[in-house]
Amino acid sequence: MQLLTLVGMLITIASVVFAMANTTEVTVTIMNGSFTGPLGVVLLMALAVGGLVVALVSTPGTLRRQWRIKQLDKRVAELEKTCASQKDRIERLERGERIPELTPTPAFDVNASRLMF
Repeated sequence: MQLLTLVGMLITIASVVFAMANTTEVTVTIMNGSFTGPLGVVLLMALAVGGLVVALVSTPGTLRRQWRIKQLDKRVAELEKTCASQKDRIERLERGERIPELTPTPAFDVNASRLMF
């Protein structure tokens, strides 16, 4: 976290120096409007708008990946729990303990013939 703060401060200082070194006035025309400002400030504004566009475009993909990671983490936890219970069952069987047979739990089954009137 401190490294990110340091890098951010260095980029900010470099941006200020860049803006102060490029003080030539330029006129920018966008659609029907125009404004005049120092070249450095105009370039920094263009950089900021570009960064905003990139952030807006990449946000849905990032959110989708984070959601998928959470799903997979839950699945891993579920499988680890199953694995631990299976290891326990194997150990008990190897010791010769009598344990009830596992019966798979059936998925929800809908018999279409029972649904007909």
